Amino acid sequence: MNTPKSYKIGYKLFEMREDGKLFPLFISKGKETPMNEWIPAENNPTKGYASRPGWHCSMTVPDAPHLRGYDGSNLGPYKSRFKNGKRVWCEVLYNTTVDYRDEVSKLHKKCFTDKLPTNGWYLFNEGNRSTWAISDAIKVIRILTEEDRQEILRQMNYNESTAFEPYKRAFEKRMKLT
Repeated sequence: MNTPKSYKIGYKLFEMREDGKLFPLFISKGKETPMNEWIPAENNPTKGYASRPGWHCSMTVPDAPHLRGYDGSNLGPYKSRFKNGKRVWCEVLYNTTVDYRDEVSKLHKKCFTDKLPTNGWYLFNEGNRSTWAISDAIKVIRILTEEDRQEILRQMNYNESTAFEPYKRAFEKRMKLT
């Protein structure tokens, strides 16, 4: 794939195996994600997940409190499905050549459910969780160290504990019910 005419920096959470290979968390989770090359998205409907074709990434903050587990801490861990693996945040570029925001704003579900945002992107708001950029292509630039991630959060005046608090309360409430 050629370099898009327009792109922005974002952040995406991946699974990283012990051998350093990256994989998506949910959709196409068995397909390795290479670094430093433009990767076109695919439309792969997956049982148990809403159909929103495209690469999903955070536009500003390398944090997704709704994807954390609960271990009794104020932040909760990002748990990996791989033995000896881990979840890692990566800095990515996402294609912004064509802006589909106006088009999807008129759709019932406020997203494409059956097609990719061809040669472009749009925003998708997951209610009270977060707003994601959904694009037809990304390029993974680098894996962020925890120090890199914390510096980005500091610059954004982003408080992880505050962001995780509603999820922590929900986890604790569920634990009391069982």
